[in-house]
Amino acid sequence: MTMKLSVLSALSAIFLAGCGEEAADSAEQMVELKIVGTIGVELGDSNYVLGSVQQIDHDLDGNILVLDRSACCVRVYSPDGEFIRQISNEGSGPGELRNPMSMTVVGDGRVFVETPFSGGMHAFTVEGEWLGIVTPFLNNPPMNTIGADSNAYVALRLEVLPDDRGELKVSTFIGRYEEEEEPAVKYWEYEFPFDPNDLTALLKNTIMGHVFTADREGNVFIAELTNEKYLVQGFRADGELFLEIEQDVEQVEKTLEEIDEEETYVLAYLESLGASGVVLDYNADPYRNSISEIEADGDGRVWVRRGTVLQPVFDVYNAAGEELFTVSVPEAGDDAVFWDFNIDEQGMTAYSINPELFQQIYILELAE
Repeated sequence: MTMKLSVLSALSAIFLAGCGEEAADSAEQMVELKIVGTIGVELGDSNYVLGSVQQIDHDLDGNILVLDRSACCVRVYSPDGEFIRQISNEGSGPGELRNPMSMTVVGDGRVFVETPFSGGMHAFTVEGEWLGIVTPFLNNPPMNTIGADSNAYVALRLEVLPDDRGELKVSTFIGRYEEEEEPAVKYWEYEFPFDPNDLTALLKNTIMGHVFTADREGNVFIAELTNEKYLVQGFRADGELFLEIEQDVEQVEKTLEEIDEEETYVLAYLESLGASGVVLDYNADPYRNSISEIEADGDGRVWVRRGTVLQPVFDVYNAAGEELFTVSVPEAGDDAVFWDFNIDEQGMTAYSINPELFQQIYILELAE
């Protein structure tokens, strides 16, 4: 028995941030992140009608790249949100895409798009020229790819394999890839028995088990998605642990409405992708995660999003793990529970993976 690829691919797009209280401690140094522009319309110019946003990133010039899974392309916009070009399109020919599941810009400026239905990891220039398939991934592809230094990216990957007794196990890890099928470094790994009837365990031990990011120096930051601790670990590109950030946090219960919304979203999303091979029965954790997201900007700072509050609140630390300030996004509103941010050396953007009306990209800046 093997897990269907559609399920593995579907997991790559699931991001569930915690939600809850409205504000942080008033004694903290609070800075606001403001929405200064948007990309996306409900009707009109097709270059701005976004179907199903899978991932966003910046190129090395600060342009905003948007992977649209339903349109099978990457759309490129200026830092102000003006459409520039489209990279690739749907199809089975050279450089064309079918159901792309992740996209990132690596340190040398190339755009990597992963689609196991079209051969694996495709490489493009930012101008849209197809450079070929740099790594074939036909089964169990890397998930949630994050560009790092040079030609490298960091990703989560999982495999369902038989153990010595012939029983199926899930092997999952977060690793650094350098255009090879096997990772150059593993920063975290875990194995557990595979139970096709326990979707909750599968999700929480793999794609919903950790959040991670990388910077252009090759540093990698990882946090476990748990309500029991607030811990961020930083690794050098070679796997050396150099940073640990910890805080004392109190457990916060989810409301029944939050639990229902989370469970409904997870199941609906998997079903929309034709998920099969597992029983679609997911049970949300009754407590909110202490951390829900990690980002790294171009000033050596690590942004840690709290999972215990409703509107986005980030604790921002320097490279030594010292807290600098706290950032809120007061304009985000209740929809922010499903917001996914992209904060890097070129800028700050966000989008909702479960929009109420239509898909939009939010362009953000720190308030003066």
